[in-house]
Amino acid sequence: MKKAGSRSRLQTARARHAQNRGTVPPVPPGRPRRAGRTALVLEVLERRIRGGDYLVAPLPGERELAAELGVSYMTARKAVLLMQQRGLLARGPTGRLILAGQGSAARMAQVAFLAPAHVSADVMRWSRALHLAATARGCAVKAHFFAHWDDPALLDILDRGDGAFLYPSSAPLSPTIERRIRGPARRLVVVDQDWSHLGLPSLCLSLPTFVQDILGHLAAGGHRRIACLNTQPHDAAILARLAQYSLWASQHGMPVELIDEPVAPGEDPLTRARHVIARRLAAGPLGFTALFVTTASAIGAMRACHDAGLSIGRDLAVATLNDDGLADLTIPSLTTQRTPDPEPFLRRALDWILAPKHRPWPGSLLLRPEVCEIAARESTVQTSG
Repeated sequence: MKKAGSRSRLQTARARHAQNRGTVPPVPPGRPRRAGRTALVLEVLERRIRGGDYLVAPLPGERELAAELGVSYMTARKAVLLMQQRGLLARGPTGRLILAGQGSAARMAQVAFLAPAHVSADVMRWSRALHLAATARGCAVKAHFFAHWDDPALLDILDRGDGAFLYPSSAPLSPTIERRIRGPARRLVVVDQDWSHLGLPSLCLSLPTFVQDILGHLAAGGHRRIACLNTQPHDAAILARLAQYSLWASQHGMPVELIDEPVAPGEDPLTRARHVIARRLAAGPLGFTALFVTTASAIGAMRACHDAGLSIGRDLAVATLNDDGLADLTIPSLTTQRTPDPEPFLRRALDWILAPKHRPWPGSLLLRPEVCEIAARESTVQTSG
């Protein structure tokens, strides 16, 4: 009896030592110790697979897994075998562990959301909506941020995953990435911009042509001098918005007053907008009664007017196209396009990504709202023209 009791105390001491080192969590009451350790490995692996963590990081072998989690090699091996039986893991040609192939019924598809490293509120809005849509479709989605178009991680993710959503950088597209993303078997969907001319499915909720709807709203308020401010780096979408402003003004017999002072990629366009308008106000009256701003940089412009004692809505009307979800939070609130719900568009794109690879994209490559619904807020209260 004494010997058995000593052995029991020794086992308890070892267990406490292991827990203090953080290698193994406490085993729930009633669960055998070995099953608890196997369950630990299963839980970690499944959480990583469901989180899309292995889109870039290679799957560890049993010995690496055992060392990382503080379990025995046999425990790690047992967990891996169970994951293979569930259809979540498989062995590659070299014997290394890989995510199970498309033929597995239990396999969880791995989808990436790729965006520039300079994160914006709009990027986060797309990311949240994609996570909701992916959860409803039972697939894993992982956000990855790239520093430039030739970032090796970006190229690696495009090759490894089942598909990806790309929020483009404002920097010019490099020939290397353009060649890679236009492959016929590539399951890539562009969000926020229209890249259908490259043969890529695109989800664009704020079309450049919708600029004319915003300008029409300002004109309906009695404004005959409408300027356009841009401080965003030039990309295809921004250049298209500027072109739409110039076209509309010319067609309606209004002077074209374009204030175009873009920042470099990674710099803050809102702060630049504040400085640009402050400089104009310091030089004298603005000379226009309404201001269309290409992006949410309108917030910076409104702040400059406030600092100068102008009342937005009464002294100057301000509007933009898309607001990064901030329009209702500004004082005064900002007139914009009413942001469409991106989830229906994302769900349709996910259905294509998860379909068999031979199935082509259905219908038009550009998914877009049919009309521009305007949210008329406090920043465009009618004033004298």
